[in-house]
Amino acid sequence: MRPDVTDAIEEWERAWKDTEEAAAAAMRAAFPPLDDDPTPAYCCDVMLTYEQPGLGSGKVCIDNEGRSTIEFDGIPNDVIAQAIDEVFGIAWLDNADGPLDQCGPGTYYYDEETTGAEFEITLGEQDDGKLHMSYVRIPDAATILDALTRAADPASEDELAGAAT
Repeated sequence: MRPDVTDAIEEWERAWKDTEEAAAAAMRAAFPPLDDDPTPAYCCDVMLTYEQPGLGSGKVCIDNEGRSTIEFDGIPNDVIAQAIDEVFGIAWLDNADGPLDQCGPGTYYYDEETTGAEFEITLGEQDDGKLHMSYVRIPDAATILDALTRAADPASEDELAGAAT
């Protein structure tokens, strides 16, 4: 291979690594319980995981296409409902006829035609649910994770409002 091509590929690899690190930083900032997983389990070079009493457990993978997969389980239904309604709007998901907190237990879906992202939100019978999302653009995933963080800790929202004034 010509040296200029080798140099260009190496430059691209450095830039991609920086992009992956920036994506992981965005996810950790949006959802502070996330931490680097030193041994990603499958398809992704970058995996973040968490386990926190009262907030469940889960993982975020950042794939080679610059998208994320989020699999969170054991999240309180009210936290999921508040965050998802804030980000998507009321009754945006399939099977939801109003605010999620009023829809009750069940599984709600949304497939984003433009980006190919898939969302599956489950409100559980025992007041804890699941949030599984695939092929989600990094900025969109960070927005959802930030909404979850704020829904889980309303005091942080009050602190932010106080800092802004």
